[in-house]
Amino acid sequence: MPIKIFKVLLTPILALLFGLGASLVIAWMLGESPIHVILVLLNSSFGSLTDFGYSLYYATPLFLTGLSVAWAFRAGLFNIGAEGQMALGGLAMAAVGICLPGLSSAIAIPLAFMVAFMVGGAWGAIAGWMKSYRGCHEVLSTIMLNFIAYGLSSFFILNVFKNPASQVPETAEVGLGYQLASLTQIGGSSPLSTAIFLSLIALLVFAFVMGKTRFGLYQRLAGGGPELGRLAGVNMKRQVISAMFISGGLAALAAAGPVLGFAHKTREGFTSSMGFVGIAVALLGRNSALGIFFSALLFGVLSKGALDLDLDTRYVSRDLATVIQAFIVLAVASQPGVSRLVAELRSRRARSLERR
Repeated sequence: MPIKIFKVLLTPILALLFGLGASLVIAWMLGESPIHVILVLLNSSFGSLTDFGYSLYYATPLFLTGLSVAWAFRAGLFNIGAEGQMALGGLAMAAVGICLPGLSSAIAIPLAFMVAFMVGGAWGAIAGWMKSYRGCHEVLSTIMLNFIAYGLSSFFILNVFKNPASQVPETAEVGLGYQLASLTQIGGSSPLSTAIFLSLIALLVFAFVMGKTRFGLYQRLAGGGPELGRLAGVNMKRQVISAMFISGGLAALAAAGPVLGFAHKTREGFTSSMGFVGIAVALLGRNSALGIFFSALLFGVLSKGALDLDLDTRYVSRDLATVIQAFIVLAVASQPGVSRLVAELRSRRARSLERR
């Protein structure tokens, strides 16, 4: 087990070191002390209970958007639609909370989660159906579906569930039974809520289903051996649609923290590109539950830590966090090519030694 964990974490750790090192070199070239930048990032992320709570709050949706992308990856699919699926999930949660405001928490919260999962799942399944029965690549369809999701979300926010007492493009508040409890014990005065438990449960379910169940095997066959699956009598088209449905549902649940745990309403643009960051989280985490857990934490820490760079540094801004993330993704994406290059160099060296 320790060896397996080490293998899972080795590439992300090396990618982190590369991304952080390259970004600190840029900061140094701009005239900023790399040590000072590191201290600002660490203090902003872990300097107090509230700072730590914010780091976890930013990580909470990334657990689920990362899982969303990873689930599709395991089935050989590339879901770029997590952003739109998350937007519709937040809208669904708000709609249920506004239309049925008097429900108790024991009924309201599971109902909101279920409706959001079904709405996001249905949106993802559209891309799965188009892939299976019309041959439309899921990258193209999910990108286009994102724009439609943005438009639908804006229409309902501005025209159906609009908060009449606010000039901000947002819905009315959900009922009290839908509002998730704050975790002040570990998050201080941050907006960290019990939505983080939903994310952690989803990680465990992902690991169990993919590693221990027949359904998980069929999902992996859709990505790694569709012909073998067909020979075994598995309906691969159904597996593709199921994978996109679950992927979309997970992305929709990522709205729980911002919508039910913090704002208690849905606002335009509340996703803040977390659906797209989920792609980087899944890539860095190598599509494993453990890897996604640490990857989402890292991106949450970077998001929180970078907020103080504008105030506490002279030559760099919060955009440095985006630069670090970009370098990390480049390092992970180039890893297979680097491995092949190293193998080729070793092979050439072995042949050279044999000739001697």
